[in-house]
Amino acid sequence: MSDTELPRLAITMGDPAGIGPEVILKALARRPELWEQVVIFGAEEVLREEDRFLAGTLAEYRSPLSAVEIEEISEGVRFGGRPAGRPDERCATMQSRALTRGIEAMKRGDAQALVTAPINKALFRLIGEAPQGHTERLADAFGVDDVVMMLAGPRLRVALVTTHCALSEVATGVTPERVRRTVTITAGSLRREFGVDRPRVALCALNPHAGERGTMGEEEQEWIGPLADELRRELRGVELVGPLPSDTLFSGFRTGQPYDAVVALYHDQGLIPLKLLHFGESANITLGLPVVRTSVDHGTAYDIAGQGRADEGSMVFALQSAWDLWSRRSRGER
Repeated sequence: MSDTELPRLAITMGDPAGIGPEVILKALARRPELWEQVVIFGAEEVLREEDRFLAGTLAEYRSPLSAVEIEEISEGVRFGGRPAGRPDERCATMQSRALTRGIEAMKRGDAQALVTAPINKALFRLIGEAPQGHTERLADAFGVDDVVMMLAGPRLRVALVTTHCALSEVATGVTPERVRRTVTITAGSLRREFGVDRPRVALCALNPHAGERGTMGEEEQEWIGPLADELRRELRGVELVGPLPSDTLFSGFRTGQPYDAVVALYHDQGLIPLKLLHFGESANITLGLPVVRTSVDHGTAYDIAGQGRADEGSMVFALQSAWDLWSRRSRGER
């Protein structure tokens, strides 16, 4: 791709019974300058039915489908209308095909960034596939072992050491190897893809009050603190602080940006503050892949699917983030 060419953004429809089709169309309606740069991997029948509903429901809606390319994925499958809020085996097939074809397009170089609408992992069991999330499927597809899930908003970015596991499994899932990997990948991505020359990274503690000298847990004294000391010596040009109690750490983001990213040890530790601050204006970003991938910060939301009520803000942010990340990455590669 030359300096004058613009990136091609591949959007995967996700679960057609969720709010994916709605937020894709509403986000593109807000960003007409992207229409010729986008290809949607999805079921045209579902997208056009959703488009007609939105056009007849929302006065400000401007259909993007006259200019946006749709890569059809529904061969052999018919819905006969909008499946909103009614997931079934057909939806499982569609969400799997959309992601597979989007990945294939990225591998061929037909697209330069991948933006994914939400899927329902449990549906994969209906078609005999493993109930993996986007991050795991992308890592497998690109042969990458070390990937990190980050949710990023305008001010707060949170990278996760463990992701979708039970709280009872967190203490064993948080290992020195995973913490080291997450901090290292996060710091590198802040430089390469976010343009931060000297990253400031905060590491969360595992226990309340960072263990309070062993009275509430000994992990901080036994290995998290010493590991942080090692990383401070190894990661030159990176300001790493911690382990810090997460309740006081995140309070600093109410009025400012004390750190360029926070490494949280488990899902809710990091994503509750992120979504309190930025829900609807943040994106899920997979760090460590050879390609750019972003997604929305929410799920399928079956309870409001098909009603025209879904907030497209996160999809708008995910599209813009994909563009920005690709731009910074491509400048760095040249």
